[in-house]
Amino acid sequence: MIQMSFKREMDRVVELSGGRLVIKTYGGGELFPANKEHDAIDKDLLDRTNASTIWWKDRWVEAPLFNYTVGGLRPIEFMLWMMRGGNDMLQELIKDTPRIVFPGWTGSPEIFLTTTKELKSLADIKGLRIRTGGDDGVLFTKMGAAVVQVPPGEVYESTKRGVIDAFQLSCPAVDQSYKVYEVAKFVYISDVRQPSEYFTPVVNKNSFAKLPDDLKAIVKAASLEEGWRYLAEVTALDAKAVEFYKQYGVKIAPAPKDIVDEIQKQAQIYYDEQAAKSPFFAKVIKSQRDFAAEYRALYPAGL
Repeated sequence: MIQMSFKREMDRVVELSGGRLVIKTYGGGELFPANKEHDAIDKDLLDRTNASTIWWKDRWVEAPLFNYTVGGLRPIEFMLWMMRGGNDMLQELIKDTPRIVFPGWTGSPEIFLTTTKELKSLADIKGLRIRTGGDDGVLFTKMGAAVVQVPPGEVYESTKRGVIDAFQLSCPAVDQSYKVYEVAKFVYISDVRQPSEYFTPVVNKNSFAKLPDDLKAIVKAASLEEGWRYLAEVTALDAKAVEFYKQYGVKIAPAPKDIVDEIQKQAQIYYDEQAAKSPFFAKVIKSQRDFAAEYRALYPAGL
């Protein structure tokens, strides 16, 4: 679904530019290692990608804040925050790289956890072998889980073989496309662990500089348009996916309250600890929290 969305966006660039700008697309891992395409951007080997900034953490501890925060901004909130200053802060963070970023793409909340074992309480997290790749991995570790990183394409087999007991992958519709319902029979829903799934549009600065201003505007406009289109599409597909899971025999249930409460508690502690170490981290997390407080005071039921 994500690759199809990206291809649709690039096709839109061709359409809006009257064929003046054609961007050839490749699947994840086809040209460069999956989740490492940003390295190719830095080496002038790639012109454009969508990046999950959690994979930039080895360089900037603040980078995952621009993908999602546990207990943080929901999809529309995250998109609006990026448009109202978040993207500028991300550009500030990576100012010494040949990357240009701009707002434009967000998915729906992810499944809290899909598991082969039933979760009844916080005690069930202890010793659970969980596949994840973001801040929640730190938090689940603090809660007693054994956290491992497994590429998305290997989650099915890793679960089937018993290498992992549970995983975070994506939203219901995307997870369905991996057919993981065949190997894991418990799906726990909550928007707390990963309230949004923001992917950053990244363009090579040198390539972008060569474009005339009208084509630059088209690239940005197509990205923003596809971001909203994908969100509208995936939320509808999520509902169908959940119904499919139920019909298949997968048990769908809310994530146990004490597990949700504990991960939120640990998230608050973790983000405050990181903010104490990094002024820039503190700046970003405060901006997100201030935005959430302002937005939710105006629109308690969401918008």
